[in-house]
Amino acid sequence: MASLGTYYFDTASFTNATTVYDDAALSTVSANGFYSDDTIVRQQVSGVLFAGQSCSVPTPVPTPTAPIPVPVPAPAPAPVAPSPVPSPVAPVAPSPTPSPSPSPVAPVAPSPVPISPVPIPTPVPAPVTVPVYVPVPEPAPEPVPAPVVPVPAPVTQCYALYVQKSSSTVCSGSYGTYFFNTSNLSTATTAYANSSCNSNASSGYYTQGITYRYWNGSSFTLTGSC
Repeated sequence: MASLGTYYFDTASFTNATTVYDDAALSTVSANGFYSDDTIVRQQVSGVLFAGQSCSVPTPVPTPTAPIPVPVPAPAPAPVAPSPVPSPVAPVAPSPTPSPSPSPVAPVAPSPVPISPVPIPTPVPAPVTVPVYVPVPEPAPEPVPAPVVPVPAPVTQCYALYVQKSSSTVCSGSYGTYFFNTSNLSTATTAYANSSCNSNASSGYYTQGITYRYWNGSSFTLTGSC
């Protein structure tokens, strides 16, 4: 669980700081963990602050809802045509003569012509717009840089040998203590001018009484027997 505390860092802004300390003298590095100023949060590992990340909470994406169907009205029933009414028949008057007379024929009423009902158009529902769910991609996390481990500088080997040296003749010269990068003149590859072994010796012939070697100031070039 996070806890509040007072910490110190080496810049004027927490965003640009490289290390968090427990004291104002910046001598005690704070413990590994996550540190925040309520705006960004940064992780510290072995005295190195990694890149910051925002403390803001992302806005949730609403869940799409299914559309509500629109009811379709039922069609109205077709009207029924009325039945035709028969015309009245006139009474037959008696004939004054005994001879029969033909009965008058009642006029026949014309049959009504049926009228087809006009169909009621079915209303067409208006189109309903269906919302399309568009996924929101999540932001890719920022890569955390790996701490840089310093590479130690190579250590120069330095050995003191008591040998003869001459600038012009082999197997002679004055005895003295000279410095080389190995403990044997026959295997050395560098001759130094001092015990710090930080500069090359001047050119000349070196010998230990059995063999000699010539140093040209940067490398050994000749080897022979005395």
